Amino acid sequence: MSSIKRGAITEIKAYSTSHKKCGRVFVPQRDFYSLTYRYSGKILVEANGETIYSDSGSIMFVPKGLSYSTEILENMSMAVIHFKLDRDIEFRNHAVLKVQDNGIKQLFESIIRNYHVGVSIDFRCMSLLYELLARLEEFRLGTIANKTYDRMRAVKEYIEQRYSDPSVYIESIANEFGISTSYLRREFSRVYGISPVVFLRDVRVNNSKIMLESGYLSVEEIAEHCGFSSASYFIQVFHKNVGETPAGYRKRVINN
Repeated sequence: MSSIKRGAITEIKAYSTSHKKCGRVFVPQRDFYSLTYRYSGKILVEANGETIYSDSGSIMFVPKGLSYSTEILENMSMAVIHFKLDRDIEFRNHAVLKVQDNGIKQLFESIIRNYHVGVSIDFRCMSLLYELLARLEEFRLGTIANKTYDRMRAVKEYIEQRYSDPSVYIESIANEFGISTSYLRREFSRVYGISPVVFLRDVRVNNSKIMLESGYLSVEEIAEHCGFSSASYFIQVFHKNVGETPAGYRKRVINN
């Protein structure tokens, strides 16, 4: 929906409707964009091989030129807005947002109240629709931000739990979560203020410090337990980050 804000609205149609439960119906592609707010009921929509559900309190966006099939699973009522833009915008799929914002619901209702049948250009309705689209964009971006935070938190926990595995590195983490390495680096740094590479290194080094302080394991054993590929690499990384060798650190801490 983010690209909608780059097009000018040229035509609006708005109304409320209700439908009883019914089987699947095919809807051919249309020459307008559609927004609906569902007051009650539940429907299934399938397009381009993707199936989604829209129920009470959800908003559905259907782009221009999309053919889809729909099935009303429960008796439902909804507010409907159809609109056209001054230029085509490329969308492939429909989308559903679940909102907890009465202001968005009220904007749907205000557009319907102000809409006059047969008046395709209504500046009051257009201004309300622009406001509605802006609110939906803010909500969508907030939802994406929340999902990104949850995903990066899961990455952080994964690193903290799997740091001892030497096969865990940035590419393997990205593969594990089905994301690109560039996305992982960018979003992890944005959420935690540190790159995932540095965080993984710090987790390994900090855990090695604890093991060194215990005095029970050799440097070679600690390197293995903390996910370093070799003792020599462990010594190199530890010295670079702590300023002394693992053996020197152990001796200093134990003697103190």
